[in-house]
Amino acid sequence: MRRAAVIALLGALLAGCGGGEREAAQRPVAKGDFGPVTPGTGSRARPAAAPSKRPSAAVAAALSAGTVGVIGVDGAVGVRPAKLDVSSDGTLSGLAWSSWGSVSAIGTGKLRVLDCDPTCAGGGVEERDAKVRLSAPRLCGRATYFDKAVVSVGDGSPPVSYVRAPC
Repeated sequence: MRRAAVIALLGALLAGCGGGEREAAQRPVAKGDFGPVTPGTGSRARPAAAPSKRPSAAVAAALSAGTVGVIGVDGAVGVRPAKLDVSSDGTLSGLAWSSWGSVSAIGTGKLRVLDCDPTCAGGGVEERDAKVRLSAPRLCGRATYFDKAVVSVGDGSPPVSYVRAPC
């Protein structure tokens, strides 16, 4: 009899387990529950640069002559490139450079980004007019590369790029 009562009690306790978890999983998550609401302070580790690909002979000669280069996120090395990968899902193409100097470079082109609706694999590609400003030259070995790129589009989106010098 005592054994039957213990089994019944355990069964009742186990039957109630997990109901609250299912309800909690179905509730919407409040904004700010994942990560900080405000940015942190202090120094951050420098992001790793993309591995650079071997530049063409013309680009290598320009770099040797002192022209500042740029390395896209895909690792392609260029001087006044017609195409520049600025993020894992964003590419500037048809670039026309209005200036390319030892301190900065400015160009315009089309920014192509993945439209991840409904998913990145199933979405399309958006294309927008964009402006890119390269700056912060950095000496890496025997060549200098721009270490910062700011890509701006006319819709007020925050400028973002992951272009970095290789060192």
